[in-house]
Amino acid sequence: MWTFEYYIETKASASDIWKILADVENWNKWIDSLEYSTLDGNFENGTLGTCKGVNGAKSTFRLKNVVVNKSFIIQTKIPLGTTEGVHEIINENGSLKIKLGINMYGPLTFIFKRIISKEAENIPISAKKLVELVEK
Repeated sequence: MWTFEYYIETKASASDIWKILADVENWNKWIDSLEYSTLDGNFENGTLGTCKGVNGAKSTFRLKNVVVNKSFIIQTKIPLGTTEGVHEIINENGSLKIKLGINMYGPLTFIFKRIISKEAENIPISAKKLVELVEK
């Protein structure tokens, strides 16, 4: 397993953060490496979606562990493994933090980690853009 996590504080409310996180079609407004993303139904467990990176291939994801105003995971299958994009709103002593992260599982993680770790380098930039967007 390989994991990367990034946390950022915000003054926004959990519901305002959630509105932007759950707006799949507009993820590219705060994720520079994403050309587009779509969702094939409601924002709930099991719903499938599609995304395409600016310099990458199109991929399908599934929403998992959706808890409104709190957290969700986008799960994507890779050869002999899985990647998960983690999104969480954390209330810590009255202060809100957003956690963005990646988990990768499977026997070929050591290979795919090289590709995904480049995407992980962009997570702090995306998190800052997300906070700017939600605090407007």
